[in-house]
Amino acid sequence: MNPNYNHTITLYNCLRAEDTPEKKDIWYRHVLRNCFYKNLVVRGESDKGVRMTNAYTVRIPESSEYKQYHEWAKLPEELRALYFTLRTDDIVLKGECRGEITGVAPHTAAQVLNMHKPDAFRVTAISDNTNAVSGKHYRLGG
Repeated sequence: MNPNYNHTITLYNCLRAEDTPEKKDIWYRHVLRNCFYKNLVVRGESDKGVRMTNAYTVRIPESSEYKQYHEWAKLPEELRALYFTLRTDDIVLKGECRGEITGVAPHTAAQVLNMHKPDAFRVTAISDNTNAVSGKHYRLGG
């Protein structure tokens, strides 16, 4: 095991409204251990001046608990909770979080994300690196 994979993260997967009979987003919480987590503060310049932003990288070791979104979404609810998936707009928090995203204030996705900033981000990039010779992992960026 890579010694840099020493963080616990909480991953919130969203079952999108178009994939539910109720036509509303449903969030599933998954605590994943032995992950890589990095948050860099990046300085950028634009026509609005200098701006500091956070750049996040997470690597999750290859797991039998991972399902691609289209497979995960088709699982019965009780099985879906046993697996995680990766999709843009999912939320990652550094550490173990017991809070749920219900869609009702103060537990909306945006509120949970903001409550845990700067140790939380919305996933904007995903890379499946499980075909590598060694160090097989899923990479998330935000």
